[in-house]
Amino acid sequence: MTPAQRTTLSFLDLALIMTGVMAMIASVGDRHPAVAQAISERFEPSEARRARQVQLQLASLFEPQDARLTAKGRQAIAALGGKNRQAEFAIAVPVVAASGVSRLDRWELAAARTAAIMRALADQGVGDSSMVPDLARPGGRAGGAAQAVRITIRARPAHR
Repeated sequence: MTPAQRTTLSFLDLALIMTGVMAMIASVGDRHPAVAQAISERFEPSEARRARQVQLQLASLFEPQDARLTAKGRQAIAALGGKNRQAEFAIAVPVVAASGVSRLDRWELAAARTAAIMRALADQGVGDSSMVPDLARPGGRAGGAAQAVRITIRARPAHR
């Protein structure tokens, strides 16, 4: 095999690998978090097990149709932040349809509520780089799950 043929074969090999990777990415669709979690559990099971998920009802956290935390909500967020200052927080606030009059539309309300939670965690000493906002997709779940804020708390991995 000549050097030119080897180069051509290497290029084709690389192109096929890249095509396969792109096909895999496309097949994942909107299941990125589930796939990422499965991969994480496969390669670092101890890290994945240390994550815990907390669900808090919107009605108990916030004033109706507003982004102001209630006293009970502020207390619940403060408890999470106080115990887990060194952890990473993924905050998913659902985008829900407005049930009353609000100065904010549903997307603005979800973003403002996410910011309120992040501000409350920051007041407890959680670093800005440790918080990841994630607006949940509207209409994705029915019933109580659609009315709950999901906070995933993951211990920071030890530096290797």
